[in-house]
Amino acid sequence: MSLCGRILLGLSAATVTTFALSPIALAAPKGSKSIAIHIEGPNADDIREDIVSLVPETLKVVDDDAFSKSLRSAGQTKPVGDALVMKAQRKKAIDRIRKAGKAAKAEGVIYGVSRTNKKKKKEVYLVYVDENAGDLAVDSAVPLGGSRDDRKKALEELLGPTLSQIAPAAAAADEDQPKDGGDEGDGEKDGAGDGDGDEKSSDDGDKGGDDGDKGGKRKPHDPRSALFSIEAGVEFTGRWFDYSDPVTQNLRPYDVFGQPALSISGEVYPLASTDIPVLKGLGITAGFMMAPGLNSAVGDGDPIGTTYQRINLGLRERLSIGESSVLGISAGLRLLTFEVDAAEALASTVPNVSYTLIRAGLDARVPVGPVALALGADYLFPLSSGPVYDRFAGASVQGIGAMAGVLVPVTTGVEARLLVEYARFFSSFEPAIGDRYVAGGAIDQYLGVRLAGAYVY
Repeated sequence: MSLCGRILLGLSAATVTTFALSPIALAAPKGSKSIAIHIEGPNADDIREDIVSLVPETLKVVDDDAFSKSLRSAGQTKPVGDALVMKAQRKKAIDRIRKAGKAAKAEGVIYGVSRTNKKKKKEVYLVYVDENAGDLAVDSAVPLGGSRDDRKKALEELLGPTLSQIAPAAAAADEDQPKDGGDEGDGEKDGAGDGDGDEKSSDDGDKGGDDGDKGGKRKPHDPRSALFSIEAGVEFTGRWFDYSDPVTQNLRPYDVFGQPALSISGEVYPLASTDIPVLKGLGITAGFMMAPGLNSAVGDGDPIGTTYQRINLGLRERLSIGESSVLGISAGLRLLTFEVDAAEALASTVPNVSYTLIRAGLDARVPVGPVALALGADYLFPLSSGPVYDRFAGASVQGIGAMAGVLVPVTTGVEARLLVEYARFFSSFEPAIGDRYVAGGAIDQYLGVRLAGAYVY
């Protein structure tokens, strides 16, 4: 009886152990599906990024480099190109894409070709290739002529139903688990929960690498969340200085326009990758402009070397407005110098300035179709103004600025910019009888037309 009791106890323990542990092995594969996304042609990275952002969280995205390697191994060593659109000619390419998808262990492949169609319209032609050799679930084009938001909506309309159909349900791994059952049931639930948690973490990590905007992370090359941007270009500058109500004959106006200048500026947002309110949108801004080779002259006199430069330093708070617009609130210091290197007799009449300014302003970036408009306005408060104002009693100086332009995307993170900037300083004087310089005030205006390239990361 003692021997029989021991045998029964052993069998009982083995049965309990098997019942408690076996569901872990069964639960692990649940919800494990993946998909490959590969785009070729102009702006392929941006288009792929938009598609990845549509993928449900329960569906893993295969690394594109790994899929590209599988595609080459399958025999597709060159871009598919327009052959993807021609149903009579694409069989070999589709078979290779299917083979590459299986090699990459993907449930299916979204393959796209960014191109210009026969009607001279830009589009991305997309197909969804799975292991079945029948009709393709997706086989159509999405126009690229509108804004990025328009493109995302069109992509979602085309791909959304297919992605929803193949993606596992979020709670699929928990559906078959018993809700109650004592210690043994608790053991099953804990084990399944651990296995499911591991899978979800892995999926989220892979998708996070493809879509920097998910999970609170920064989205690269997006002006709303960029870590930094840098701009360099050529600016064609002008200045107009004139007096109002001049009395004495020693007041000399000044004007110049079309002088080329070199310009460079940048912004950096150190905490852009965090979720800290206010601080994640706070950036440091800097800019420098100089007009080398600028000369001035009085009438037909000899050229006189002239210094014209502008330095900006400040802070900017970046705020996202709506789905794609950006509002900037900025403040900082501007140093603006315009000095004619004249001899002493002439120097006492030319309008040399050396502004030290506190600048406060607003700016906005608003997408309009495939481009974006830039707008801005500044208030400029002079801490010091320079020699021309020192000549007058009771000089009071104020300033304003404005900016407008068009930003045109060239490729991922790169854009061309055409910007116009204007600054105007208006002053009033309180001259007394017998003063050497007598005028009611002055207007000092600056205009710059800038052609530049910028990189946004």
